[in-house]
Amino acid sequence: MTATGYVTTTGDARKVSKSGDTMTGELTLPDSSPDAALSAASKGYVDAEVTEHTAAADPHGDRAWADGRFATVTVVTTLTADVSTLDAFVQDCLTRVAAIEGGTAFLSGLNVDGDAQVANGNLTITNFVKGYRYRTDGGALDWEGTGSDLIISVWSGTGFNGTQHSYARLSADAQNTQWAGKVEYVDALYGNVRHVLDGAANTLGFHGATPVGQQTVTGSRADGTALANLLTALDTLGLIVDGSSA
Repeated sequence: MTATGYVTTTGDARKVSKSGDTMTGELTLPDSSPDAALSAASKGYVDAEVTEHTAAADPHGDRAWADGRFATVTVVTTLTADVSTLDAFVQDCLTRVAAIEGGTAFLSGLNVDGDAQVANGNLTITNFVKGYRYRTDGGALDWEGTGSDLIISVWSGTGFNGTQHSYARLSADAQNTQWAGKVEYVDALYGNVRHVLDGAANTLGFHGATPVGQQTVTGSRADGTALANLLTALDTLGLIVDGSSA
């Protein structure tokens, strides 16, 4: 448009107002990158930018997840047959959750950071050959095993490592138990020891006496020396306090 050199804003139909006006034809801009933040950009420049962005491998860092398992922007906005992919994903999630809640499916792994509670049911740990069950629906609190002997042991390490100390065996094929190591009977846990049975050392002691092995009684019954030695042996075991005198 040729400049008229006048100041008035009326009287020329070719004039375009700075605000609130409409051009009757296209405004042609140079097909180049705009230099300033508020400069106008041509259609050619915008089209080229869109094409480059679309062709990029992963412009937003999210295309690695744009497959049938996830609700992508394309699936939601195009509303084509691809929406069935989203529906299938949601339905699959609901089916899996229902199977887990119904006890017909299992999680491949579970880590719980904090307290875990099983309400109104039993806790069963099994590989379908042998297992444990913590049961509350019986007449008492039952700790049960199935398919094999139940061994009670403690590891010295903090991650089930170090030395494993096995203390008790509850037989699966008979009502029989076995205990290994030293057994102490105390006033209270970690309190004074009253009686000791040590199967590993083959010793015992009662009423706080130092555990000793099997006592041998010698002497003669006729002259009473055997009886005196018996009293000494019982005193050593802690079964009596020998207060007798000669």
